[in-house]
Amino acid sequence: MSEAFLKTRPNPVKTEEVIEFVKRTGHLDKPLTIDKSSKVLKDGYRRYIVAKTMKMDKVPVIYEYQK
Repeated sequence: MSEAFLKTRPNPVKTEEVIEFVKRTGHLDKPLTIDKSSKVLKDGYRRYIVAKTMKMDKVPVIYEYQK
């Protein structure tokens, strides 16, 4: 995860909306995007935080390749 992510906190209202979605459906609304070579989270920080908060064992992931 990049340093920029580590210094920010996602909007609590939007985060709660994602938590409620997971409670209702049992899964995230969209996958996390991870850079394939560096393993860095590129998109989905809020979903990552929610998955950790909800102690989810598995989450959908899309691997992105650098061009």
